[in-house]
Amino acid sequence: MISGRQALAEIERFIQKARQQEAQVERAYTKATEEVGRLRLQRTEAFRELARLKLDAIRQNQVVGELDSAEREAISLLQSRQQALQQLTERRHEAEQQVRQAEAERQAALDDLQRALADAETIRKSVEAKISTNAEWISVRARVDEIAAGQAQQAEKKAIQAEADREEKRRPYEADPLFMYLWRRKFGTAAYRANPFTRYMDRLVSGVVRFDQARANYALLNEIPERLRDHSRTIIAKLQEERSNLKVLERKALVEAGSEAAEAEVAKARDVVTHREAQLAKAREALAAQDRTYDASILEGDAPYRDAVELLAAADQREDLHRLYEEATRTPTPKDEEIVRRIQSTDKLMNSALRQAVETHKKLKELAQRRATVEQQWEQLRHQGYDTPYGTFGNEASLGNVLGGILTGAVGGAILGQVLRDGFHHGPSPWDSGFGGGLPIPPPDGFGTGGSFGDGDFRTGGSF
Repeated sequence: MISGRQALAEIERFIQKARQQEAQVERAYTKATEEVGRLRLQRTEAFRELARLKLDAIRQNQVVGELDSAEREAISLLQSRQQALQQLTERRHEAEQQVRQAEAERQAALDDLQRALADAETIRKSVEAKISTNAEWISVRARVDEIAAGQAQQAEKKAIQAEADREEKRRPYEADPLFMYLWRRKFGTAAYRANPFTRYMDRLVSGVVRFDQARANYALLNEIPERLRDHSRTIIAKLQEERSNLKVLERKALVEAGSEAAEAEVAKARDVVTHREAQLAKAREALAAQDRTYDASILEGDAPYRDAVELLAAADQREDLHRLYEEATRTPTPKDEEIVRRIQSTDKLMNSALRQAVETHKKLKELAQRRATVEQQWEQLRHQGYDTPYGTFGNEASLGNVLGGILTGAVGGAILGQVLRDGFHHGPSPWDSGFGGGLPIPPPDGFGTGGSFGDGDFRTGGSF
């Protein structure tokens, strides 16, 4: 069994491992793409030699000149790409370092906060044990329990029952239009106003529906629930007063035991945690921006590399060079044959390098997508309160298996959140205690229960 904070820390380590794996694949991809460019240049050089050997001076100067121009432009593009990639990798690496540093500083601040909370909890528990033998506290506590468990619950129960009876028993009265006509006109009360003829007719209607008796019953039916509800409110107000008296006694005992100094340390440590959280959020956003740039340049872009290769390919696939190559393969001299074999060998190596580049590029995209999915899940779980030292996971073995499966591609990243939610149990935190009014400091994200937890699966609080 591990704590919620330990579980999310394990996910953070997984994310770091995934980034390291990405970096390894990225180096392999870079090496493969650079090899394709190098082989393209080598192939161009072979065609240039073939042109010098087989063509006349005029055509030779034209072809070789164009090949030289294409080569220079391609080399410039490749160098530009390599420099941009190096700068991007360095900026991304620096952003990753800043995130790791911010995470370490945040964790140190959280550890300090937990120690401060432990000191405050020690004082609270000591005071709670001592005050339980105090005669005044026992008396007030007994009144609270008596009102909460007896009077308040009974009063609320009677009020609810009376309100339900009213809704049921009022229907026959309200279904009688003659009765409701006289009731709305306030017939039979000092507030009734009508001319002589209307009074005469209303008295006739009253006799028909036996209004005097029905009015008294209907008025009582509406009045009883209101009286019971007022009585329930009075009892609850009394309960709140007694609870307030109890908290005053408890708070006084806490202050006398030195709780204010401990609470000041908690408040100070909490402020540091809040500051470190903000720094971590800023560092993560900076890393996310670098990731987006990286995705656009490496995963979705890489235009300079493609442009260089296409430029060289267009240069050494000219029609006159193609004819020259065909002629050299049909009627080779020893020198022709050596150049042709070199071109053929280069083509094989270049195709192999291209396949490797395609495969590593595909793998790089898959790794980046898996890592991004886990990072998204991690962020959601942290904001939902799973990053707490007071919650536990009983399925840490499943967590390790799922993370390993995500890294290899055997398991989808979306299942991670479900595994964590299924294995999570939220335990009591120092903010859950109401002794003395509770800690007079709001908890940082993840420490308190706050009435609800996660997606609404975990709730705290009480009734009376």
